[in-house]
Amino acid sequence: MHLRPRTSNLGCIVRRRTKEGHLAVIPKICDLCATQGTDKLVSLYWAWIRADGRRTAYKQRVCPPCMREAYVPLIVKAMEPILTCPACGVSTVDDMDAVFLTFCIPGMPQDQSEMPLCGPCAVEVRNKALTNASPLPDRGVGVGGPQPTLQNAAEMWAALGIVPQARR
Repeated sequence: MHLRPRTSNLGCIVRRRTKEGHLAVIPKICDLCATQGTDKLVSLYWAWIRADGRRTAYKQRVCPPCMREAYVPLIVKAMEPILTCPACGVSTVDDMDAVFLTFCIPGMPQDQSEMPLCGPCAVEVRNKALTNASPLPDRGVGVGGPQPTLQNAAEMWAALGIVPQARR
C-alpha cells in the first residue's frame, strides 16, 4: 500500500508508508553539514538589504549542532548594546552591514536577531547563510523585516499613499 507522504504543519514531509505498510521516518538533511537525522531542524530566515537597495531573504534549515557552532555565538554577541561586529568585534557605529535573522528552534518560541556586521564579516555570514538555502519571495515594501531606505520625500509620501499637492 503506497500512500501520499504526510506533511507537518510546516509543509515538511515527516513520514511515509513503506511497502510493508509501516510508517517510516524520513531523514531530515542539514543545509550546512549535509548530515541526515531524524531530529527536527532549526529553521532560519535570513534577510538583508543589497547594495542596490533591494531586500533579499532566504530560508535555511540546520541541525542543532550546526546552529550551536555556526550561529549561536553570533546571535549572543549581537545582543550586546554596543554596536560592534558580532563576528570580529570591530566597531560598526559608523559603517554597519546589517543581517537580520528570524530563527525557530523546535520546542522554543520564535526569536529574532539583528547582526550589525562589518563589511568583510557580512560577506562571510551571508555566504554561510546561502549554503543550500532556499530563496524566499519578495514581500514588498511595508511588510515586516528590514525595509529599503527611501531616496527622497516624494518617495516617502508615495509609499504612504499620499500624493503631495502643489502650493497655491
